[in-house]
Amino acid sequence: MTTKKIRCYAPVFLFIFLLLLFHVATISYLTIAVSAFYAIMASESALWIILLTRRKARGIIHLKKKLRLIVLYGLPISLLVSVAGFLFSRWIGLHHEFAYIAGLNMLCCSLVIGAYECVYYVRQWKRLFIESENIRKSTLHIQYKFLRDQIKPHFLFNSLNSLTSLISQDPEKAERYVEEMAMVYRYLLKNNGKALTTFKAEREFLSSYLLMLHTRFNDALVIDMQVDACYDDFLIPPFVLQLLVENAVKHNIVSQSQPLTIRFYTDDEDQLYICNNLQKKRNPPPSEKTGLRNISSRYELLPVKRTPRITEQDELFKVMIPLIPHHTYETVEE
Repeated sequence: MTTKKIRCYAPVFLFIFLLLLFHVATISYLTIAVSAFYAIMASESALWIILLTRRKARGIIHLKKKLRLIVLYGLPISLLVSVAGFLFSRWIGLHHEFAYIAGLNMLCCSLVIGAYECVYYVRQWKRLFIESENIRKSTLHIQYKFLRDQIKPHFLFNSLNSLTSLISQDPEKAERYVEEMAMVYRYLLKNNGKALTTFKAEREFLSSYLLMLHTRFNDALVIDMQVDACYDDFLIPPFVLQLLVENAVKHNIVSQSQPLTIRFYTDDEDQLYICNNLQKKRNPPPSEKTGLRNISSRYELLPVKRTPRITEQDELFKVMIPLIPHHTYETVEE
């Protein structure tokens, strides 16, 4: 309800209120006229008090100051209105006591001020709520974009490191590796605008990425995908599977004598597990754990209760990734 509507409805309400509660026993043209006069004057005086108060104390945080201003402006205005009402009642032939008229005016004025302030506070609360939500969404979007943009340099850095070692070992493989890396990176740039993607799309991207890895490792890298097709429409942040495979290859020995096996499977709680046998390199490359931290941070920014869980045992490294049902969250794009 707006201020204009309150200004229209308040005199009508006060007129009925005064007529029924105070003049119901002696309804006449005179009591109708005086009730209408009191209602209009009380309504308009309440509006003036509110307008004067809001000029000095806007918003909803200065409650004590507002109350003081309402009293400060309300008392003289109510006194003037009461005098006008007293003179009007005498003029039309009704001999109401001044205290009676002043009491009625203060009661009616208080009711209207309460209505104005209630509507004002509700509207201000809604405005602040919307602003805070917009700020929160904007902050989440900036944080998510920052995390998402980490993926591109992270992928490129690790891929170039792999290419460097491959060039000295097998130049022909290195050439094929570059071609497949270009295809994968093109896909990464194309789909980097999504906050969530389907598991099917992520699995297809992983297949393209694995072609690049198999160029380098051949049969030394074994992928065991045991995920039912019923999970194809579930959602996960993009490039999660690729980051986990990349992390496993980066930190473990991958050779014909020591093949690396990465297994994908789900449980009854719609949780995806990615685990690999641990065979850590003797001289591992420097790592800041950007990939794993990136995945966890992106899940924290999503409205889901579960977050990734990482466990490391003697011979097994396991990561749990929550799969998000498609009907509970829509894929977000820039």
